[in-house]
Amino acid sequence: MSMRPHTTRSMSMLALGALLGLVIAGYGLFTAKGTRSHGVPPEAIVLVNGRPILRSDFITQARTEFATPFAHCTTEQRRKVLEEMIAEELMVQRGLQIDLSSYDADVRAAMVAGVELEVTADVLAEQPSEPQLRDYYERHKSKYVTAGVMRLRDIVSRATGPVSVDQAMSTAREAVAALRTGEPLETVMQRHHLADSGRLMDAGRVDTGDVLEFAAREKLGGEMYGVASTLQAGQISDAIRQSDGVHIIFVIQHRFPVQQEYAAAADQVWTDYKNDALTRVRMANIRYLRSRSDIILSDDARSLEASPR
Repeated sequence: MSMRPHTTRSMSMLALGALLGLVIAGYGLFTAKGTRSHGVPPEAIVLVNGRPILRSDFITQARTEFATPFAHCTTEQRRKVLEEMIAEELMVQRGLQIDLSSYDADVRAAMVAGVELEVTADVLAEQPSEPQLRDYYERHKSKYVTAGVMRLRDIVSRATGPVSVDQAMSTAREAVAALRTGEPLETVMQRHHLADSGRLMDAGRVDTGDVLEFAAREKLGGEMYGVASTLQAGQISDAIRQSDGVHIIFVIQHRFPVQQEYAAAADQVWTDYKNDALTRVRMANIRYLRSRSDIILSDDARSLEASPR
């Protein structure tokens, strides 16, 4: 019996030996020379958990905070700045440790803005040449047009109650004929029982003043604006059938959009050139980051990705 191996004791000794080996290895790993830095590199003023606070940043902050050359800052002032920078670094490291950006919207926005600023720094610093700006202007010439201005009335013959659409159309055509002979608008409206459509309103009243073309397009709708945009001052449209009746557009004044020359549009061209360049850089950065990321979509998110934009 004494010659038989004792299995349990053997296994226990093996486990104890393995554990002891791990402890020794761990001690050697964390106490080996060079595993912890006890010196501060020349470019840093201090290391906080191994992360340097640069000496240049320290000098800049001291100068900014006390509005005086660094050489004139007192020891107490320098100590104050150093403590503030250490406290800030500790807070930043703590924020990263607890993943603050995952639930704080302000932190996320600041991080996004910081990354975008880093990515777009070169574009922001770039000063486009005159030939580049002129080329951009020529390729986007349709953008540089003065805003058109209209003054008009939109009157309607309602097709409601006993009045059929055909009757409303007949009334509108008679009104158009009368207006084109030069009869006053108010007289024609009263005789044919016409009213302002209500599409051109401002503060609850009919807007009889100047209206920018983009606003007129928004208020009148595509079909009605398409008719109005072709009319000169003093012209009256044909009767236009709409869902709420038959409309007539009377254009009082119309200043058409005018193509701007490069010299007049130069400032806006510069702004647009820079904005387009920034957009291209941002989109390229997002594509690069997506290509290096593992993004797993849910079924409903996948359907959104596949839908046309």
